[in-house]
Amino acid sequence: MLSWRNCFNGSNKDNYESICSKLNPIVIAVALFVVGTAFVIKGGDVFVDAAGWISEATGISGVVIGATLVSFATTAPEYFVSLIAAIKGHADLSVGNAVGSLSANLGIAFALLAVFTPGTVKDRLFGAKGLIMIVSTALLLLFCLSGAISVIEGAALLLMFAIATFVNIRYAKDDEKTGERKRVAPREALIPAAKFIGGAAAIIFGSNLIVDNAQVIASALGMSEAVIGLTIVAVGTSLPEIVTSVAAIIKKQNAISIGNIIGANIMDATLILATGSFITGGKMMVLRSAYVMDIPLALVLMIAAVLPSAVGKKIYRWQGALMAGIYIAYIVYRISAT
Repeated sequence: MLSWRNCFNGSNKDNYESICSKLNPIVIAVALFVVGTAFVIKGGDVFVDAAGWISEATGISGVVIGATLVSFATTAPEYFVSLIAAIKGHADLSVGNAVGSLSANLGIAFALLAVFTPGTVKDRLFGAKGLIMIVSTALLLLFCLSGAISVIEGAALLLMFAIATFVNIRYAKDDEKTGERKRVAPREALIPAAKFIGGAAAIIFGSNLIVDNAQVIASALGMSEAVIGLTIVAVGTSLPEIVTSVAAIIKKQNAISIGNIIGANIMDATLILATGSFITGGKMMVLRSAYVMDIPLALVLMIAAVLPSAVGKKIYRWQGALMAGIYIAYIVYRISAT
């Protein structure tokens, strides 16, 4: 029987050598994956607490906090994974991670929000920001049709990111005029600030552990870089958004959750691949499957998330169930088709 002692003491070398050489890295990868998950979950919990405090202290709504501070921090794993992949020449992984994160944020995070906490949409700019998300992704699809994202196209995506940022800042200024602030002594801000930074650091650290070790596990299963990026890596790098959204739901900070998902998706569709196009000098190659299947799927999920809620001013339980069903079917197909 195979055991760790057999692997390390060299006994039964002929029988166990090849098995042990494969088992050790996989077992270690699984263990580190679990550790990374623990960091992400706890980091998300602490992070949402701090974000809620910032919202109360500044008088800025939770929607704006979610769409700016929370989204910037939780999108960092996707950004850096895709950035490093682009630098190293792994365009399939870079694009797959960015596009796959769009779908994961909606098919998992938004779907959970809709199924477990349906209700009124409190964000008065939900429709506008949802439209920016859809238009940004539609532009990304258009630019990918040529098989590569050029520098000019990357600049256009950055322009969409700038527009979204302007809308958030303008909204924040409006909220500052009408929102109620609570008086905060400098010492009182130290602990929430430490939680905010520490929570974000834990999320990013844990996400990196998840991604690195998920790749080891996925490679052992013989999956391509594109599929790894769209599935395991995308879900891994989206865990901050997913966990932060779940924590926000539990703590009844739904505004933060909604703003986080939309803000993160706008960044995924614009900032990540735009940076990649600059790094590669306009040679950010895109597989045909990305613009034939993966990006259109993300657009379908976006429309399902935004249109019913913008019209009815509510998030519906059936909406989340539909989105989750579409996403699960897509993932099963992509994995089985490899």
